Order: sequence, then structure tokens, then C-alpha cells
Amino acid sequence: MTWSNVPGGPPQSSPGPQDPQRAAWERGGTTLFPPAKLADRISTVLLLAFGAVMTIVTAVVSIIAVISATATCDASAGCTPGGYIGGTAIAVGGAFVIGVATIVLAIGAWIRRKSSWWIAAIGFVLAIGVIAWGGVVFANAADGETASSSVSASA
Repeated sequence: MTWSNVPGGPPQSSPGPQDPQRAAWERGGTTLFPPAKLADRISTVLLLAFGAVMTIVTAVVSIIAVISATATCDASAGCTPGGYIGGTAIAVGGAFVIGVATIVLAIGAWIRRKSSWWIAAIGFVLAIGVIAWGGVVFANAADGETASSSVSASA
């Protein structure tokens, strides 16, 4: 049988994709981790892991700090634990929310085949900022309680 006998004529050759990644994708032979972007993926995962560890350590330290600070805190001393709990909530809750948003955005960049290390870096820096902000709120609550207790002790 020759091509001249086949109804419709010979198959038309379509120009193939010029990009080897695209050709591999069309064949179904690629993953979310193409070799050319391996360094980007590794740096993204490391930044996300460091952010997760930082959030866990912050949560543990915050729990210990709140327990320690509120052990002698009662209404007769003029102390309320709201500032301690608020600072802890800002630090841990904010870092957690930023971490989840960073993971979602980084995975979205992976799916679109874009660079994602900068997303994880911005998320890491924002998490540090939120943890510092929560620490400032906690410290202000501790300073306010110390100042009022020292005034009442000297009077």
C-alpha cells in the first residue's frame, strides 16, 4: 500500500515544538521538577522548611513565655494577660498564615513553570517581621505590667 492509495493523502507533518520541555510535557514525560529548575525548587523548599521550623520554635517559646508571664498575673496586681496572649497570637498566627499563603503561591508558580524562590524569600522575611511585631506587643505588655507593679511596690 502506498500513500497515494490512502483516502485523504499522506499525513501532514506539523511543525514540532521548539522547546524541549514542552515536547516532553506533550509526551507526558515530565514532572513539576524539570532538571533546569532544580536549584529553584531546592531553594524554595529550604526557605519554606526554615519558615516552618521558625514558626514551630516561635510557638513553643511563646507558650512557655505566656505561661511564665501569666503565672503571677492577677487582677489584684493590676495585670491582664491580654497583651501576652495578643503578642503570641500575632507572632504565631501571623507566621502560620504567611507560611500557608507562601506555600500556595509557590506551588502555583511551580504549576505555571515559573521561578518560585523569590516567593518563599518574601514569605520568610514577612514571617520574621510578624514574629518581631508579636514580640514587641508581648514586650510592651510585660513592660507595662512591670512598671505598674514597681509603682505599687514603692507606694
